[in-house]
Amino acid sequence: MTPSPHHFDQTISRLADVLAHTKRYSFKAPSRLSQDAGVHPASVFRILRGGGNPSFLTVTRITEAIERELGFRIDPRDLIAEGGRFPTPFCCDVTRSQPSLPDTAYDEFGDLKPSFAGIEPGKWVSSRHPRGVTSSSTQN
Repeated sequence: MTPSPHHFDQTISRLADVLAHTKRYSFKAPSRLSQDAGVHPASVFRILRGGGNPSFLTVTRITEAIERELGFRIDPRDLIAEGGRFPTPFCCDVTRSQPSLPDTAYDEFGDLKPSFAGIEPGKWVSSRHPRGVTSSSTQN
C-alpha cells in the first residue's frame, strides 16, 4: 500500500530493542545515548517511548552513535519507521546479534507472554510488535 502524501502513519520505534543488544546502551541507555549523540535527553526518552516524529538530524545523530558502538553502519529506518515498515524485518538482524527473544517477552514469573507465543528467537520485529505492525494497529 502506498503511503498517502497527506497523512503519516504512526511512528514506530524499536530503538530500545536495538539498544538492549549493545553493551554500552543496555544500561543507562537514555543518558549515555543522549551524551554520545549530542541530543537532548528528552528527545531520546520521547523516541524510546515511541512518541512524536523525531527530526532527521536527531535520528541521524542517534544512528551514528549506535554505529560507533556496533562498529558497522545501520539504516536509521531500522530504528524508527513510519507504520513499522522496517527495511530489516527482525531486530536481532539489525545488530547482528545472536538470535534471542527480548527480556520483555517474559512476564515476572519467567513465562513467555502470549504476544510472543510461537515466535522463534531472532524472529521478532520489536518488543511492542513482535509480529510486526498491521495497518489497524497503527491507527491513532
